[in-house]
Amino acid sequence: MRMVEALDNAQRDGEKQDPRFLTSVARGFRVLEALSAHYGAMSLTELSRKTDLTVPTLQRLTATLVEAGYVEKEPSTKRYGLTVKTVDLLFSYLSRNQFAERAWPHLVHLRETLGVSISMSIPLQDSMIYVHRLAAYAGDFENTLPGKKIPLCLSAAGRCVLSQQPRQVVERYLAQVTIPALTPFSLTDPEKILAEIDLCRVRGYALVKRETSPGLMTIACPAMRGKTAIAGISAHVPLAGNDEEAFVAKVLQPVVSVSHALSAG
Repeated sequence: MRMVEALDNAQRDGEKQDPRFLTSVARGFRVLEALSAHYGAMSLTELSRKTDLTVPTLQRLTATLVEAGYVEKEPSTKRYGLTVKTVDLLFSYLSRNQFAERAWPHLVHLRETLGVSISMSIPLQDSMIYVHRLAAYAGDFENTLPGKKIPLCLSAAGRCVLSQQPRQVVERYLAQVTIPALTPFSLTDPEKILAEIDLCRVRGYALVKRETSPGLMTIACPAMRGKTAIAGISAHVPLAGNDEEAFVAKVLQPVVSVSHALSAG
């Protein structure tokens, strides 16, 4: 686990010290990441604010990305957005990733057995990325799509990942990372989040209610590789009509069993 600030520092050091580092390539990825995080197309001015790159630089980068087929420019508004070609990258990852392939039948069986929504997410820097999402009820379209990114410290799976780190490491991380409020119920106080991670460390699972999506309750357990959490296995239900104690009693052991099945010694 590395903090955003540490990653930024490493990137800056890389620009100065590693002759193999291509600044233009890194800047191109910054543009793609900015477009990925934004709902809807963006103007060059908006991209400049988001990436800290100048408009002339962005004109060259976006022209290159348009030519490569990953970005499209709206003729009427001159705004930029991602193209369907970016979906091919997700397909390539999922179809060739052995861990994702091995997890799939376990997750399908878990959904069929429990009758609730199931997901698997993987840590990346200070986020959890959904790799598999199996819906069991009609919810928001966005909440069924893989690839969505959730802050590490807000998601149940992310707190499982953090619980496998030494407490002092987590304290330093929470002191430096920006904690966004995804809903009115999201915990943004580092001390309260730390307490939830401590609880997860003791009981072996994390429970989150309405922090990442209004009206949603989630329980998660970590899948391990040695002493490192490599993924989170989660079960989700609408908060309305579901009792917390009954939910935990119903899903905890099956979710633990899948997380253990996907763990490597």
